[in-house]
Amino acid sequence: MSESYQVVFTGELSPDTDAERVIERFSEKFKLERAKAEKLIRGAKSVVLKKGLELEKAEKYLAVLHHLGMVVELDPKPPAPEPEEAAPSLSGLALEPIDNGGGDTTEVLDPSQLAADRCPKCGSRSMELGICQDCGIVASKFLAAQVRQAEMGTDAEEEKEEEANPYSAPEADLVEPMEGEMDGPHGVPASHGWAWIAKGWWHFKEAPVAWILALVIWVVLIMVIGIVPLVGIIVILLTMPVITAGFMYGCFEQDQGEDFAISHLFTGFSNNAGQLFLLGAFNFLLMLLVGGAIMVLMISTVGLGIMAAQDPESMAMMFMAPGFILLFLAAFLLTIPAMMAYIFAPALVVLDDVSALTAMKLSFMGSLKNLLPLTIYGLIAHVLMFVGSLPFGLGLLLVIPVLTAAIYSAYRDIYYS
Repeated sequence: MSESYQVVFTGELSPDTDAERVIERFSEKFKLERAKAEKLIRGAKSVVLKKGLELEKAEKYLAVLHHLGMVVELDPKPPAPEPEEAAPSLSGLALEPIDNGGGDTTEVLDPSQLAADRCPKCGSRSMELGICQDCGIVASKFLAAQVRQAEMGTDAEEEKEEEANPYSAPEADLVEPMEGEMDGPHGVPASHGWAWIAKGWWHFKEAPVAWILALVIWVVLIMVIGIVPLVGIIVILLTMPVITAGFMYGCFEQDQGEDFAISHLFTGFSNNAGQLFLLGAFNFLLMLLVGGAIMVLMISTVGLGIMAAQDPESMAMMFMAPGFILLFLAAFLLTIPAMMAYIFAPALVVLDDVSALTAMKLSFMGSLKNLLPLTIYGLIAHVLMFVGSLPFGLGLLLVIPVLTAAIYSAYRDIYYS
């Protein structure tokens, strides 16, 4: 079986190459969204573009991408080409080099074997040193080309077309998802709910100090911003996706072999920050709608009178009433779609460069396809949060980073093969 090859982009561009031009041409050539092409080319990281190729097709991709200005290579390295053998002669004609007195030699037919010194193309007798003085062809090269065409079954038109466009790409271009490209959301087994948390623990234990310090800094910032009434709460809600995106990016860096750093806390402010703030605005409006719906249910269920009376006995009876229990369940059910639309959205915006609205749609779809593993994750998360809050809440310094990194693990599991 012939060996298969993969085309690898090294993350570098050819010297004096305009990155914008490469992005534009790469996107157009391989029918790839410009945002994805830009992320790939500006990522400055090695990426497998295509795999499972035969050598001939892999070399075509190599030529196309080199022509675009990208530094690419084949893995494994192809074998060194064998020295070309002299083309077989026609009717026993032998090829031999004739020295013209300079550094170059011209390959011609042995004059003693030229039939009547006729040109093999136009039939002219004006032949000197195997070169036709009328049409200008070199007889040996013309005959050798005929031999190659006869052996390979290639007609002249196809050969001319190939020579005219040496960078023509194979029919199967890079239209299939590249290695590492998002191809979800898709459903995963329920047991993955625990696997996400286990992977979250791996992320935490790789850089526990950085994770804890980043969390402490964010909590302090929340406390400072929250001092301002109302405005502080709005600012926190708007910036929450930006901060969450920073944690997601830190997890991504860890997956790439890098270290999680405290600076990742603010990475979202320089990576698609506009869409992340817009995501915060959408989430804030969604929360207002859910809150408004809950308020309407409360008024219709228990009445304004009991709510305004603030009588301890009346309030106790209200909490024990079946209507209030149903109200609580209804409120909880209303918050679930909002959480589903948000949970993976920050990661999708910062790591996949999608818009805020698209990220919320993808997050909702991914959650809908994975209700069982997310339920298991949620149950375990509640237990861990309860246990972590017992020793003066210090355990939350471990639990919250683990659960945050687990969300990244779930995102990778659901949206990538």
